[in-house]
Amino acid sequence: MTAHMTTGYNATTAIETDPRRAEAALLSRLAAQMLRCEDLGTQGFPMLAKAVHENRKFWHLAAADLAGDGNGLPEALRAQLVSIAGFVDRESARVLSRTKSPEALIEINRSIARGLFAAGV
Repeated sequence: MTAHMTTGYNATTAIETDPRRAEAALLSRLAAQMLRCEDLGTQGFPMLAKAVHENRKFWHLAAADLAGDGNGLPEALRAQLVSIAGFVDRESARVLSRTKSPEALIEINRSIARGLFAAGV
């Protein structure tokens, strides 16, 4: 995955130095935002909706990058990540319709972030 969403000057610098770490940090930040919003209950729903939208946007960008010919990841891994992106899209719709909690989205981001951080070592 090399899709990037830059937020602020530091994000651009981090992406230029180590894209995996930048993606891991972004996924961790998005997971933390969703978790904080969920903890606020119904009052936090507008902020949760924004966080879910940002997360969905990241995964859309990642899926587009993964589907491209220039992506250097192994084909099987790319297919798995594209499948996860599809799940994130569907699960995001459920969260936004208030039929599901963002728990699965949070766990996916955390798991992928752990893998990216470990791969960067």
